[in-house]
Amino acid sequence: MGTVSAAGLPQVTGRTVLGLAAWWCAVACAYLLNGVTDVREDRANGSRRPIARGDLPVPTAAAVTALLAAAALVLAGAAGSGVFGWVVGFLLLGWAYSAPPVRAKQSSVLCAVVVFGLGATSYAAGVAASGSGWTATGGVFDCVMAAWMALVGSLVKDLGDVGGDAAGGRRTVAVVHGVAAARALAVAGAVLVGAAGTAAAALWAPLALVGVVPVAVGAVWVVARVVRDARRESADRTQRRGAYRAFMVTQYAANLLVLGAFAAG
Repeated sequence: MGTVSAAGLPQVTGRTVLGLAAWWCAVACAYLLNGVTDVREDRANGSRRPIARGDLPVPTAAAVTALLAAAALVLAGAAGSGVFGWVVGFLLLGWAYSAPPVRAKQSSVLCAVVVFGLGATSYAAGVAASGSGWTATGGVFDCVMAAWMALVGSLVKDLGDVGGDAAGGRRTVAVVHGVAAARALAVAGAVLVGAAGTAAAALWAPLALVGVVPVAVGAVWVVARVVRDARRESADRTQRRGAYRAFMVTQYAANLLVLGAFAAG
């Protein structure tokens, strides 16, 4: 998506392919690292992630994580200094999210800040891989999506995992102040991103509305799921994560719609 943010669908070049491969390795590295460091919480929450359920041994996952980080750096270096810098930033933020000394996942505020950075560096790496610069459309859309991840995703992901997060020593809003407070913040974040994002796109980058309007629709969906799930306290973990699924579907849909619009235009 970052390459599209530069100037529409880019020409496929060696730098673009290398940048995409580097980013994929960096993202896989960050996710695996998170799984390695989340084993205790995931098992307490009944997660079905491969490491938590024992299908992927922790030592193997840790080794693959290191290999992916190395591959991301090598590929990013081959793609150029711009891509390399953003990939390094992404990897550092991924480490800060999951591992000591920062462990941003332990705090909702730190988590939101780091998640915004992870989203922003992802799009920025794509722009660098395209060899072009930012456009107004790309800048607005990318900021909205990074805010969507930071102010909505980072909160709703915790709503079904309070017990395991508390067992793991986390100090999220849901653990410290209760699930009701976390739900209220998630609703506020969804409304803010949906409304402010749509207004920003309408004022400065009308083309970005192709992706931003679905985010506004998704914000309504997230709010509805938060309210619905609040009435089902006895539901299992899968049911309690309905708001997170709404968040994820919205994120994928917004990106795919923007890609489709550029491909059609």
